[in-house]
Amino acid sequence: MTLPADSTVLPNPAVLPAPEPFEEAAAAHPQDLAATLAFALSRAIEAAEGRGDGRPVALVSTPLFDHERGRLFGWGARGLGLDPARLLLIRARREPEAVWAFEEALKSGAAAAVIGALDRPAFVATRRLDFAARAGQACGFVLRTAPAGDLSAARLRWRVAAGPSAPHPFDPRAPGAARLNAELVRSRDGKSGRFVLEQDDETGRFRLAAGLADHGLAPQPHALRVA
Repeated sequence: MTLPADSTVLPNPAVLPAPEPFEEAAAAHPQDLAATLAFALSRAIEAAEGRGDGRPVALVSTPLFDHERGRLFGWGARGLGLDPARLLLIRARREPEAVWAFEEALKSGAAAAVIGALDRPAFVATRRLDFAARAGQACGFVLRTAPAGDLSAARLRWRVAAGPSAPHPFDPRAPGAARLNAELVRSRDGKSGRFVLEQDDETGRFRLAAGLADHGLAPQPHALRVA
């Protein structure tokens, strides 16, 4: 990984922030949406397993989103470490109904985590989603098709892009483990960072890439803090 000239390499291994009750993950480019969904689902599973939580994980979307971006396939979820039997797919007609379904699923207590594919959620709506996640002891993740400069109550806001796969350990001509680049662009404590994540063969989840864990970026101040 090549670091920007103005970045500072931390002397100690970088640590990926633990999942928060309410986060946002945005695709850096439209073609990065699959990687962004994989990132959000990986963090949702991590949050659930960290609590020993066997409740389902839900994905809320609209027909417009599904037709343009596709839907999560059950076996794809298995590849990320989630049993398809624990995956709930909720389809709402339009985004206002998707926001409502997202909030209800979070505060119901029936789901360990809920991912909502939302294009332009209002700030007030994100505040309600944050409260609902805490009320239902769940984790909520807003999935966005592009980065946005609007306000959000998300405690962590990520920008995700697909990256070149890792080198194959036995065949230099073959692709290795899948990798993605996750940039933390907003957080409540003002910290940010860039992380190269690699899919773990055993769990299917994404972790800090081997050999790159000591190349996190130093926290940078933000001009705009998350409310």
